[in-house]
Amino acid sequence: MGKPVMNLPPDKPKLSRAAGLSVIELLLVILIIGIVSSFALARFLTATRSVKLSGATRTLSTYLEKARVDSVRRHGIVGVNEANVSINSATSYTVNIDFAGTGVVTARTVTLPEGTSLRYSLPPAATSIDPSSTPTTISYDWRGRPGTTVLLTLTDSTAGVGSSTVSVGRVGDLSTDTTVTGPVTTPTPQTTVSTTAGIKSMTY
Repeated sequence: MGKPVMNLPPDKPKLSRAAGLSVIELLLVILIIGIVSSFALARFLTATRSVKLSGATRTLSTYLEKARVDSVRRHGIVGVNEANVSINSATSYTVNIDFAGTGVVTARTVTLPEGTSLRYSLPPAATSIDPSSTPTTISYDWRGRPGTTVLLTLTDSTAGVGSSTVSVGRVGDLSTDTTVTGPVTTPTPQTTVSTTAGIKSMTY
């Protein structure tokens, strides 16, 4: 009877230089990772600035609405105890309302995020005005009406972020990111309808 044959495991192949990474290949991998990371970081920074711009727009809208409500609540008289928002700087604005609920109007300055600027226009005029040189005040009467339309534009200095708008209507209505083009003209009728068309004469 013969001896049993033992199956030995095959020899492991020896690693050669071809199985590793060369210095050039390693540098290329690091370079690609760096490029992808820089693009991701730029997108992240743009998204962050966009969120800050949206937040500043919402804050401005909130203070405008608070000023309107406060003026109605206290039966504000323009020039006496009115509630208003003063647009007097390109980087901030001043809110004048009864913050403490004591009947006394106090001022609070709100600073915009870094890199955000504020301008305004008076539709239908499209001219953008710098409030630092020509300030304006949005004042509300006892009915909560400012009496004029003001379009406020907040712009971020970062490329790709863009701008956001707050429109204050003549009756105190607020809207964000809308375009105001001015008074609407009466449309011309497409057809002329006779006032007697289709009416049968009746004899009594």
